[in-house]
Amino acid sequence: MSNRAKEKSKNRDTKDKDILDLDNEIIIGIKSLPKVPKTKKSQSKEKKKGSTKNSQKSSKNTKKKVVSKNSKQKEVVRKNAKRKKAPDDDVELRLGIEDEIYKEKRKKKQVKKKPKLTPKQQEIARRKRKIIFRLIKWTSLVVLLIGGGIYFLLSSFFNVRSIVISGNEKISQETIISLSGIELEQNTFKISKSKVEQAIKTNAYIDSVKIKRKLPETIEIQVVERKPAYMLTLGNAYVYMNTQGYLLEISQEKLQAPIITGVLTLEDQIQEGNRLCTEDLQKLSSVIQIMDSANNNDIGKLITKINISDKQDYILELKSEKKNVHVGDTSNLSTKMLYIKKVLQNEKKKEGDIFVNTDLSTKGAIFREKV
Repeated sequence: MSNRAKEKSKNRDTKDKDILDLDNEIIIGIKSLPKVPKTKKSQSKEKKKGSTKNSQKSSKNTKKKVVSKNSKQKEVVRKNAKRKKAPDDDVELRLGIEDEIYKEKRKKKQVKKKPKLTPKQQEIARRKRKIIFRLIKWTSLVVLLIGGGIYFLLSSFFNVRSIVISGNEKISQETIISLSGIELEQNTFKISKSKVEQAIKTNAYIDSVKIKRKLPETIEIQVVERKPAYMLTLGNAYVYMNTQGYLLEISQEKLQAPIITGVLTLEDQIQEGNRLCTEDLQKLSSVIQIMDSANNNDIGKLITKINISDKQDYILELKSEKKNVHVGDTSNLSTKMLYIKKVLQNEKKKEGDIFVNTDLSTKGAIFREKV
């Protein structure tokens, strides 16, 4: 039995080998078959298949990318929502967009219903509107009138075409016009009166100035000049001075006026336009009183010098009479002048001193002839 079985198994193995050999031959035959050339249609089909495959792959990739982006955006939004603080009770925000309920509430708050006015209130409101309209109308008219008036006044119709000077004797018209700074064809209302007056007063001879506009084209300048009444000596020159102590001019020409000597004013202060010091001004007032009394007795023309160094004894020099008069102070000037006049009549052409600074009731005037 064993031998038969062995033979059967051998026969089976041989059959199987034969079958396998045939399969190998078939496979080898298939591999060794000649390649058939591909046609254009087959190539186009293959290209289409490849493109469809690539498009499917790209669409899958894009879908993956979009999904990944959306997921990232959702994560960012969630994080931002967590970071944001809780809003107010009335405001509720969802992903940065206002809630519709909040919008409606806000609209209701903004739109306030106006209460209906009663007939009286309507009448009062109407009257107020009328008053406001009238005010606007009249103010606009006033503004227009003022603006038109200013434009007319500043027009060339009111330009200066002539300047008239009056009251001047020492100072020429040309000098006054140049000091004023006024020019022809200048608008008359652009000229400042105060500035013009101050500019003209810089001249020492000018005491006061008045400016008048004679519309439409004339400016009138009225001046009052200071007149020299006394003189001071400054080296070889003479300083003209008026009764108010103003120094008017320094000149080499000598005037027919008394020379004041014995002043306390410093030489540095003796300049045109300046004034004597206060002590000299006080003495000058006494000198004016003496001169007035002398002029009333026809003696003023004879006085050539007045020494004011001592206010208790003013000394008058009468050069033509060769005499000096010690007047003293300003008391009893009228009687003193009568005594001086009497001595001048009795002691003609005699050089000496007259003293009327004593007690006139007992001694009277004293004349001392110069030896």
